[in-house]
Amino acid sequence: MHSSKAPLISVILPFLNAQKWLGEALASVLAQDCADLEVIAIDDGSRDASAWQVEQAGQAGLPVTLIRNETNLGIVASLNRGLDVARGRYIARMDADDVCLPHRFSRQLAYLRSTGVDLCGSWFVEFGQGPRRTTRWPHTEAALRAAMLFQNTICHPTILARREVFDRFRYREDYRLAEDYDLFVRAGSEFRLANVPEPLLRYRRHPQQATQARRSAMEEVTRRIRGEALRAQSIEVAPEELRLHNLIRAPSSIECADDLHGIEAWLLKLLDTRTDEDARHVVASQWVRACIRAAPLGQTMWRAFRSSPLYELHGAGLATSVDMYLLSLCRLSYASKPFATLRRLGLSS
Repeated sequence: MHSSKAPLISVILPFLNAQKWLGEALASVLAQDCADLEVIAIDDGSRDASAWQVEQAGQAGLPVTLIRNETNLGIVASLNRGLDVARGRYIARMDADDVCLPHRFSRQLAYLRSTGVDLCGSWFVEFGQGPRRTTRWPHTEAALRAAMLFQNTICHPTILARREVFDRFRYREDYRLAEDYDLFVRAGSEFRLANVPEPLLRYRRHPQQATQARRSAMEEVTRRIRGEALRAQSIEVAPEELRLHNLIRAPSSIECADDLHGIEAWLLKLLDTRTDEDARHVVASQWVRACIRAAPLGQTMWRAFRSSPLYELHGAGLATSVDMYLLSLCRLSYASKPFATLRRLGLSS
């Protein structure tokens, strides 16, 4: 029997055919040093032993509730079903293939309480494909707000939020594959968002992930959200500027020099909307991302990269400059296998 007393934290954990990793993920949540929690595990039509693993935990008296979708409803419906039954004062997310560090929730709770932030993610350690690396996304509110204009920079399974955030906002089916990005952009208009500047989750990379297996469809949704993010921050954007804005983070090469120069002008315009130094650094850093994609332009890219005011504002170090020069010599396509290897070795994506 589970306690009738509402827990401090409700952890929403959807899964589908995840028996290979679910046990480790579930154990990492239940082993938290902040033990006042419940796990809402939503089975989205699994055909393996995933649900059995959850049932065993519940039968052992652990605070785990299993919800079963009669058919495969998808991630958005599963997340919202979990939110419907969550009882906690705080809502956390967890994926079935990731691993929490033991102090994750206690550190995030302390951060929310000390800063007054309403939702926080955290830095995370990627593992499973290529070398392990720690991803350190912008963490201050101003820097994160600037970064969200370009891409989602809150790792979904790392979040902890006051339940008021999810009382006001739910996931939307029309934005599936980027439902988290959509929710964070909308929530950011009414609530305070940040990242804890500390790795609190081990994030598993594998080929079955939606972000790898359905990248093209995901990019289509993401382009729409970027436009909404700009409007939400009262930034006027012309259709051509929006096209250039999307090229900065597109999973493809930039092969037209005019596009690269247009991106430079757009980023300089965006800089005028930021006064916080961390936020300005985030905007300037997008110049590196754009030039990486413009590697097929060769020395044209290199000259543009080094001559731009954005280069100085970003403060690119020697390692980044060497990377960019080598890319300009190799003229690697962003979609090529050699470039994919370089990305996994740590070249900025």
